[in-house]
Amino acid sequence: MNGTHAHGAVLTTVSAEHSIRLAYHGKCINGTSRPNLRAAASLAAALGVSACAGQDVTQTGFLPAYDQMRPTADHERDKIWVSPAFTPAAYSRVIIEPVAWVPALDTPVRDPKTIAKLSSDFRDALSAAFADRYQIVDAPGPATLRVRAAITNTARANWWVNVPAQAAQVALGGIGLLRPSSGGASEEIEVSDGQTGQGLVRIATYNNGMPWNVLGSYVQFNHARRAFRIAAELTREQVDRGAKPTPPVAVGSAPVHVASGAGQP
Repeated sequence: MNGTHAHGAVLTTVSAEHSIRLAYHGKCINGTSRPNLRAAASLAAALGVSACAGQDVTQTGFLPAYDQMRPTADHERDKIWVSPAFTPAAYSRVIIEPVAWVPALDTPVRDPKTIAKLSSDFRDALSAAFADRYQIVDAPGPATLRVRAAITNTARANWWVNVPAQAAQVALGGIGLLRPSSGGASEEIEVSDGQTGQGLVRIATYNNGMPWNVLGSYVQFNHARRAFRIAAELTREQVDRGAKPTPPVAVGSAPVHVASGAGQP
Protein backbone atom coordinates (compact mmCIF):
# COMPACT_ATOMS: atom_id res chain seq x y z
CA MET A 1 0.00 0.00 0.00
CA ASN A 2 1.57 3.30 -0.98
CA GLY A 3 1.04 6.64 0.70
CA THR A 4 -1.88 7.66 -1.52
CA HIS A 5 -3.72 4.41 -1.00
CA ALA A 6 -3.07 4.51 2.73
CA HIS A 7 -4.53 8.00 2.94
CA GLY A 8 -7.60 6.88 1.00
CA ALA A 9 -8.07 3.92 3.31
CA VAL A 10 -7.96 6.23 6.30
CA LEU A 11 -10.66 8.48 4.83
CA THR A 12 -12.79 5.45 3.96
CA THR A 13 -12.38 4.12 7.49
CA VAL A 14 -13.40 7.40 9.10
CA SER A 15 -16.49 7.69 6.88
CA ALA A 16 -17.57 4.08 7.45
CA GLU A 17 -17.01 4.31 11.20
CA HIS A 18 -19.28 7.36 11.29
CA SER A 19 -21.95 5.49 9.32
CA ILE A 20 -21.79 2.52 11.66
CA ARG A 21 -22.33 4.75 14.66
CA LEU A 22 -25.30 6.42 12.98
CA ALA A 23 -26.77 3.05 12.03
CA TYR A 24 -26.33 1.66 15.51
CA HIS A 25 -27.98 4.67 17.15
CA GLY A 26 -31.01 4.48 14.90
CA LYS A 27 -30.39 7.47 12.62
CA CYS A 28 -30.15 5.59 9.33
CA ILE A 29 -33.42 3.64 9.39
CA ASN A 30 -36.39 5.47 7.90
CA GLY A 31 -36.49 8.16 10.55
CA THR A 32 -37.09 5.72 13.42
CA SER A 33 -35.12 5.63 16.64
CA ARG A 34 -34.36 1.88 16.70
CA PRO A 35 -30.83 0.56 15.99
CA ASN A 36 -30.46 -0.71 12.42
CA LEU A 37 -28.32 -3.74 13.19
CA ARG A 38 -28.47 -5.11 9.64
CA ALA A 39 -27.18 -1.80 8.25
CA ALA A 40 -24.44 -1.70 10.86
CA ALA A 41 -23.38 -5.25 10.02
CA SER A 42 -23.20 -4.48 6.32
CA LEU A 43 -21.16 -1.36 6.93
CA ALA A 44 -18.91 -3.24 9.34
CA ALA A 45 -18.15 -5.83 6.70
CA ALA A 46 -17.30 -3.12 4.19
CA LEU A 47 -15.10 -1.35 6.70
CA GLY A 48 -13.26 -4.51 7.58
CA VAL A 49 -11.81 -4.74 4.08
CA SER A 50 -9.96 -1.43 4.39
CA ALA A 51 -9.24 -1.39 8.12
CA CYS A 52 -7.52 -4.77 8.35
CA ALA A 53 -4.82 -3.74 5.87
CA GLY A 54 -3.77 -0.63 7.78
CA GLN A 55 -0.08 -1.36 8.33
CA ASP A 56 2.72 -2.24 5.94
CA VAL A 57 6.52 -2.13 5.79
CA THR A 58 7.83 1.43 5.66
CA GLN A 59 10.83 3.19 4.19
CA THR A 60 11.27 6.48 6.05
CA GLY A 61 15.03 7.04 5.81
CA PHE A 62 15.61 5.92 9.39
CA LEU A 63 17.64 2.97 8.09
CA PRO A 64 20.46 2.99 5.51
CA ALA A 65 20.52 0.84 2.38
CA TYR A 66 16.90 -0.28 2.07
CA ASP A 67 17.81 -1.84 -1.25
CA GLN A 68 19.77 -4.53 0.61
CA MET A 69 16.75 -5.61 2.65
CA ARG A 70 14.61 -8.52 1.45
CA PRO A 71 11.77 -10.73 2.66
CA THR A 72 12.95 -14.14 3.84
CA ALA A 73 11.38 -17.57 3.58
CA ASP A 74 10.35 -17.35 7.25
CA HIS A 75 9.18 -13.74 7.12
CA GLU A 76 7.69 -13.04 3.72
CA ARG A 77 5.98 -9.77 4.73
CA ASP A 78 9.06 -8.18 6.31
CA LYS A 79 12.24 -6.65 4.88
CA ILE A 80 15.40 -7.98 6.56
CA TRP A 81 19.15 -7.69 6.10
CA VAL A 82 21.82 -9.49 8.16
CA SER A 83 25.52 -8.76 7.71
CA PRO A 84 27.40 -11.81 6.42
CA ALA A 85 30.14 -10.93 8.93
CA PHE A 86 27.83 -11.00 11.97
CA THR A 87 28.82 -13.51 14.68
CA PRO A 88 26.30 -13.39 17.55
CA ALA A 89 28.57 -15.34 19.92
CA ALA A 90 30.93 -12.37 20.00
CA TYR A 91 28.38 -10.29 21.94
CA SER A 92 27.06 -10.50 25.49
CA ARG A 93 25.76 -6.99 26.21
CA VAL A 94 23.26 -4.70 24.50
CA ILE A 95 22.33 -1.02 24.52
CA ILE A 96 18.65 -0.33 23.81
CA GLU A 97 18.42 3.27 22.63
CA PRO A 98 15.29 5.38 23.24
CA VAL A 99 12.84 4.62 20.45
CA ALA A 100 12.42 7.30 17.79
CA TRP A 101 9.12 8.48 16.31
CA VAL A 102 9.58 8.70 12.52
CA PRO A 103 6.16 8.81 10.85
CA ALA A 104 5.87 7.57 7.29
CA LEU A 105 3.93 9.49 4.67
CA ASP A 106 0.19 9.90 5.35
CA THR A 107 0.31 8.32 8.79
CA PRO A 108 -1.77 9.45 11.77
CA VAL A 109 -0.82 12.42 13.94
CA ARG A 110 -0.38 11.49 17.61
CA ASP A 111 -0.17 13.82 20.58
CA PRO A 112 3.13 14.08 22.51
CA LYS A 113 1.85 12.06 25.47
CA THR A 114 0.81 9.15 23.23
CA ILE A 115 4.10 9.28 21.33
CA ALA A 116 6.10 9.16 24.58
CA LYS A 117 4.07 6.25 25.95
CA LEU A 118 4.19 4.15 22.79
CA SER A 119 7.92 4.83 22.34
CA SER A 120 8.55 3.73 25.92
CA ASP A 121 6.41 0.61 25.42
CA PHE A 122 8.40 -0.41 22.34
CA ARG A 123 11.71 0.16 24.13
CA ASP A 124 10.47 -1.99 27.02
CA ALA A 125 9.51 -4.74 24.57
CA LEU A 126 13.00 -4.67 23.02
CA SER A 127 14.63 -4.81 26.45
CA ALA A 128 12.47 -7.77 27.45
CA ALA A 129 13.34 -9.61 24.23
CA PHE A 130 17.08 -9.41 24.95
CA ALA A 131 17.17 -9.58 28.75
CA ASP A 132 17.35 -13.37 29.12
CA ARG A 133 20.75 -13.65 27.40
CA TYR A 134 22.24 -10.16 27.19
CA GLN A 135 23.22 -7.70 29.88
CA ILE A 136 21.34 -4.44 29.26
CA VAL A 137 23.84 -1.57 29.52
CA ASP A 138 23.90 2.17 28.88
CA ALA A 139 27.42 2.69 27.51
CA PRO A 140 29.27 1.16 24.54
CA GLY A 141 32.10 -1.25 25.15
CA PRO A 142 33.53 -4.57 24.05
CA ALA A 143 31.09 -7.31 23.06
CA THR A 144 28.20 -4.82 23.00
CA LEU A 145 25.34 -4.55 20.53
CA ARG A 146 23.44 -1.33 19.97
CA VAL A 147 19.73 -1.49 19.09
CA ARG A 148 18.01 1.59 17.69
CA ALA A 149 14.41 1.50 16.55
CA ALA A 150 11.68 3.76 15.21
CA ILE A 151 7.90 3.60 15.24
CA THR A 152 6.88 4.59 11.73
CA ASN A 153 3.11 4.08 11.76
CA THR A 154 0.36 3.29 14.25
CA ALA A 155 -3.33 2.48 14.10
CA ARG A 156 -5.67 2.56 17.06
CA ALA A 157 -8.70 0.36 17.64
CA ASN A 158 -11.92 2.24 18.43
CA TRP A 159 -14.32 0.47 20.79
CA TRP A 160 -17.23 2.67 19.67
CA VAL A 161 -16.92 1.11 16.22
CA ASN A 162 -16.24 -2.46 17.33
CA VAL A 163 -19.01 -2.74 19.95
CA PRO A 164 -21.93 -1.99 17.61
CA ALA A 165 -20.37 -4.00 14.79
CA GLN A 166 -20.01 -7.01 17.06
CA ALA A 167 -23.53 -6.58 18.44
CA ALA A 168 -24.92 -6.42 14.91
CA GLN A 169 -23.21 -9.66 13.94
CA VAL A 170 -24.52 -11.48 17.02
CA ALA A 171 -28.03 -10.15 16.40
CA LEU A 172 -27.90 -11.58 12.88
CA GLY A 173 -26.80 -15.00 14.12
CA GLY A 174 -23.04 -14.60 13.79
CA ILE A 175 -20.38 -15.12 16.44
CA GLY A 176 -19.15 -11.53 16.45
CA LEU A 177 -15.56 -12.05 15.32
CA LEU A 178 -15.46 -9.08 12.93
CA ARG A 179 -14.17 -5.99 14.70
CA PRO A 180 -13.62 -3.55 11.86
CA SER A 181 -11.51 -0.97 13.71
CA SER A 182 -8.22 -2.79 14.27
CA GLY A 183 -5.00 -1.32 15.60
CA GLY A 184 -1.40 -2.10 14.74
CA ALA A 185 2.03 -0.62 14.16
CA SER A 186 4.97 -0.51 11.75
CA GLU A 187 8.59 -0.38 12.90
CA GLU A 188 12.13 -0.05 11.57
CA ILE A 189 15.04 -1.47 13.58
CA GLU A 190 18.82 -1.59 13.30
CA VAL A 191 21.29 -3.61 15.36
CA SER A 192 24.92 -2.51 15.13
CA ASP A 193 28.26 -3.05 16.82
CA GLY A 194 28.34 -0.85 19.91
CA GLN A 195 31.95 0.22 19.39
CA THR A 196 32.45 0.43 15.64
CA GLY A 197 28.90 1.30 14.58
CA GLN A 198 29.03 -1.39 11.89
CA GLY A 199 25.50 -2.43 10.90
CA LEU A 200 24.66 -6.04 11.68
CA VAL A 201 20.88 -6.43 11.32
CA ARG A 202 18.24 -4.20 9.73
CA ILE A 203 14.50 -4.87 9.80
CA ALA A 204 11.34 -3.20 8.52
CA THR A 205 8.28 -4.95 9.90
CA TYR A 206 4.64 -4.43 10.90
CA ASN A 207 1.67 -6.15 12.46
CA ASN A 208 -2.09 -5.58 12.32
CA GLY A 209 -4.55 -6.48 15.04
CA MET A 210 -6.33 -9.82 14.88
CA PRO A 211 -9.97 -10.43 15.90
CA TRP A 212 -9.03 -13.07 18.48
CA ASN A 213 -7.01 -10.45 20.35
CA VAL A 214 -10.20 -9.33 22.07
CA LEU A 215 -8.75 -6.78 24.50
CA GLY A 216 -6.89 -5.10 21.66
CA SER A 217 -10.19 -4.36 19.94
CA TYR A 218 -11.40 -2.28 22.87
CA VAL A 219 -8.20 -0.68 24.22
CA GLN A 220 -6.95 1.84 21.66
CA PHE A 221 -3.28 0.90 21.30
CA ASN A 222 -3.15 -2.69 22.57
CA HIS A 223 -2.83 -3.99 19.01
CA ALA A 224 0.11 -1.62 18.52
CA ARG A 225 1.76 -2.90 21.69
CA ARG A 226 1.35 -6.45 20.43
CA ALA A 227 3.06 -5.33 17.21
CA PHE A 228 5.95 -3.92 19.28
CA ARG A 229 6.38 -7.24 21.07
CA ILE A 230 6.37 -9.20 17.82
CA ALA A 231 8.89 -6.79 16.25
CA ALA A 232 11.14 -7.11 19.31
CA GLU A 233 10.97 -10.91 19.15
CA LEU A 234 11.78 -10.81 15.43
CA THR A 235 14.82 -8.64 16.16
CA ARG A 236 16.08 -11.06 18.79
CA GLU A 237 15.45 -13.99 16.41
CA GLN A 238 17.55 -12.39 13.67
CA VAL A 239 20.33 -11.57 16.13
CA ASP A 240 20.38 -15.16 17.34
CA ARG A 241 20.45 -16.41 13.76
CA GLY A 242 23.31 -14.13 12.82
CA ALA A 243 24.92 -14.79 9.46
CA LYS A 244 23.31 -18.23 9.02
CA PRO A 245 21.86 -18.46 5.52
CA THR A 246 18.20 -17.42 5.27
CA PRO A 247 16.97 -17.96 1.70
CA PRO A 248 15.33 -14.75 0.46
CA VAL A 249 12.08 -14.79 -1.41
CA ALA A 250 11.51 -12.84 -4.59
CA VAL A 251 10.76 -9.21 -3.96
CA GLY A 252 7.27 -8.40 -5.18
CA SER A 253 6.03 -5.16 -6.62
CA ALA A 254 4.12 -4.12 -3.48
CA PRO A 255 5.05 -0.51 -2.71
CA VAL A 256 6.07 0.79 0.70
CA HIS A 257 5.36 4.03 2.52
CA VAL A 258 8.07 6.59 1.83
CA ALA A 259 9.25 9.92 3.20
CA SER A 260 7.82 11.58 6.31
CA GLY A 261 4.60 13.40 6.90
CA ALA A 262 1.29 13.38 8.70
CA GLY A 263 -2.18 12.15 7.86
CA GLN A 264 -5.45 11.41 9.59
CA PRO A 265 -5.84 9.34 12.79
